[in-house]
Amino acid sequence: MLNRVKTFIKSTRFKTTIWYSLIFLVLEIVIGSVIYIDLSHSLNKQLDLSLIQQAELIYKFVSEKNVDFYNFIPDSIYSSTDKLIYDLVFEAVALNPTNTFIQIQYKDKTIFQTANLKHSYSNLSDTSGQAEIIKTFFDKNLSPHKIKAVVLNRNNYQIIAAFPISRINRALESLTDLYLIIAPIFLLISVVGGGFIAVKSLSRIDAIIEKTQYITTQNLEEKISGDEFDDEYGRLARTMNDMISRIKKSIDYMNQFSISAAHELKTPLTILRGELELALRSEMTPIEYKEVLQSNLDETLRLINIVEKLFFVSKTDHLQLKINKEKMELKSFLLSTIESMRKIAQERNIKLNLICEDVIYAKIDAGLMKELIYNLTENAIKYSDPDGIVNIQLGKRNSGKFFISVSNKSEHIPRELHNKIFERFFRLETSRNRNTGGAGLGLSVVKSVVDLHGGEIEVDSGKNGFNVFTVVI
Repeated sequence: MLNRVKTFIKSTRFKTTIWYSLIFLVLEIVIGSVIYIDLSHSLNKQLDLSLIQQAELIYKFVSEKNVDFYNFIPDSIYSSTDKLIYDLVFEAVALNPTNTFIQIQYKDKTIFQTANLKHSYSNLSDTSGQAEIIKTFFDKNLSPHKIKAVVLNRNNYQIIAAFPISRINRALESLTDLYLIIAPIFLLISVVGGGFIAVKSLSRIDAIIEKTQYITTQNLEEKISGDEFDDEYGRLARTMNDMISRIKKSIDYMNQFSISAAHELKTPLTILRGELELALRSEMTPIEYKEVLQSNLDETLRLINIVEKLFFVSKTDHLQLKINKEKMELKSFLLSTIESMRKIAQERNIKLNLICEDVIYAKIDAGLMKELIYNLTENAIKYSDPDGIVNIQLGKRNSGKFFISVSNKSEHIPRELHNKIFERFFRLETSRNRNTGGAGLGLSVVKSVVDLHGGEIEVDSGKNGFNVFTVVI
């Protein structure tokens, strides 16, 4: 049980749910804070405007009567300035909801105060002298809450309208209480919703995981479903299907490579074994023993040749073969390389002919290029018609690239096989019946060298019976 809990905590579902909930919680706090601040600012601004309007209205009512409040003489109607002013500003005071504290001064004399100021014996006088000021203060005799006041100084009058911010506080407290009730509900909804979204969105990942667990080397033809969708999971499924296809192709190639290599090695080994067993069982003359040894040597050299080419192919497959280019004069390089092939050509009564008109310099890897020329030339010699000629031409194209072409008169190569002949161990069916000793690796080596030099190889099998292999670098 504990392991399941640990596994769940480490799962992407749990982490996605937590992140979703945390982001939702942060967003909820930010939105709540913004609403709280905006409402507080809005309510305070409304109160300021209300107090300013009230002070302006009181000043208007009082100043329009032109009464000398400083030297006021009571009469039968108004026994005090309070009664007179209250009568004048009744509309502004009685009908305004923010009329909690009102004080009017004329010159240096307080001529009116609301009853709540008189009972607390407070004086709200302001000595700053500014025409209009809004201030906030605290006076426990007036209210347990902070008080906001507007002071208006005009023409010897000082009008003060004040109001405790208790209503604003109550409104903000109600909002906070409501938020504290709603926030946990929203958080719970976010957790449930995040979990649902995580489970739903990752269910296709589970399907991919479940499918891949059953794919082995025995059933690589199976595909992961869902690659038809153009979303992240569809791209993941397509990528994995492509990977499985590449793995299958590599395994098929390795199997074919192993079978072909075993088949090619089996023939000379069988010949060696048969001749050695015959030599051991039978009495032979020294000449016959020499012939057996010569045959064994030929088969051994054939084996060495196959192994060397297999080793070369293996190095190119694993990118272990490094190219080291040097500037060389190609004509003399070709002459020295072809010279080593003349003995093989003479054994088959084939003439080698080098055609080169210009002196050409190029950067090449001498060892790899020698391997390329050797394999092309050897291939041409083996498959040429008897008493034929192999032409090796060196030249330069208008593009600045140089080319080496090897041509011989031999059996026609169908166009559809021009690319296939560069595959490892591939040989034409007709050539398999001939005593050429080839393993089907020579042209594969040539293609690898061309690729390492960043070049290309062209094949032309004309109707006149000539096959031309042209390397362009």
